Amino acid sequence: MSSELLTAIGALTPQLTDAAGKADADRRLSDETVAAMQAAGVFRAAAPKRYGGGEAALRTHLEVAAAVAAIDGSVGWLTALWNGNDWCVAHFPEQAQDDVWGSSPDTLISGTLKPSGPVHRVPGGYRLSGAWSYASGIWHASWAIASAVLEDGPAAFLVPRTDFEIVDEWHMAGMRSTGSNRFVIEDAFVPEHRVMRLGPLVAGAHATDSVAAAFRTAMVPTLVLMVVGPQLGLGRAALAHVIAAAGNKSIPFTNFDRQSDSAGFRLQIAEAATALDTAELHAYRAADALDRHAAEAVHPDELLRARYRADAAVAARSVHRALEILMTAHGSSGFADASPLQRIWRDASVAARHGMLIPQVNLEIYGAALVGARNTVSPFA
Repeated sequence: MSSELLTAIGALTPQLTDAAGKADADRRLSDETVAAMQAAGVFRAAAPKRYGGGEAALRTHLEVAAAVAAIDGSVGWLTALWNGNDWCVAHFPEQAQDDVWGSSPDTLISGTLKPSGPVHRVPGGYRLSGAWSYASGIWHASWAIASAVLEDGPAAFLVPRTDFEIVDEWHMAGMRSTGSNRFVIEDAFVPEHRVMRLGPLVAGAHATDSVAAAFRTAMVPTLVLMVVGPQLGLGRAALAHVIAAAGNKSIPFTNFDRQSDSAGFRLQIAEAATALDTAELHAYRAADALDRHAAEAVHPDELLRARYRADAAVAARSVHRALEILMTAHGSSGFADASPLQRIWRDASVAARHGMLIPQVNLEIYGAALVGARNTVSPFA
């Protein structure tokens, strides 16, 4: 991650911290927060350079999202998703990219790749209808990615804000201010240049010298790893908070006036810290490997792609384990509304259940690849 961007994120700490409570209650970020993040360049880190973006490597994606999430988990999540959607749009035809970024490199894109429909072929493109849930950041998005199944497989469709309505239904325990609502499209025309077949991307058609290295990483493990980044930051923020409080916080019904004097507490801290180390080692190992493949314009084989998905699942599970230890070590006061720990815990708990991170799914795919069995779990591998 560039030192300039890291410095810019650090400078936003007071503003993000002050705004977090209201954003959580409002279930969306304020326009002022989004504008400040855009001005800092956080949300264009992944856009193509020709539109003023940073063409961030996958490792940088994770580091940027983690740095923001260490301040506010929901903003870190949106950082990961908005930058991730930039990465997706960079694979559409150049005319579609011009539609999105031609007027501004700070255009925000929301969406989901879970198919809906129906969709019908018409002259020059398609007519698309449907509803797509959990579209993080949809309130501030000027464009959305919607997916549907065509005769030759799943495809992604780019639609402007004028073509969809937002259903305000994001009432969740955590990640509340991501505003991950449902959006609905009613018989919108999508021109051919705003349609991207997903099958060739999953198979590695983009891993060529004609594509910028930042956009050559294997699609599925890349998207899976992107949603791990915020959790790395949430875990580190929780660890820092619990350690900082340990010198002044007692352990009830014991002789310990300071938690930090207790050998049992120290063991809990060490166990949580090493679980977070495990998460980072797995996540960054996979990101670095995918970046190397991209630099060489090589699409990793099925076994490696499955391993990278497993790395992401293990990373998310390790963060979740660390947070459970830290919440117990800190004590029940960590669940008070006034404690930043309770929001960290809520945000991370919801993020860990993202569909791309289900451990059983990712590990089953990896296990099948290890023993040479056919993947019957998901076409996205």
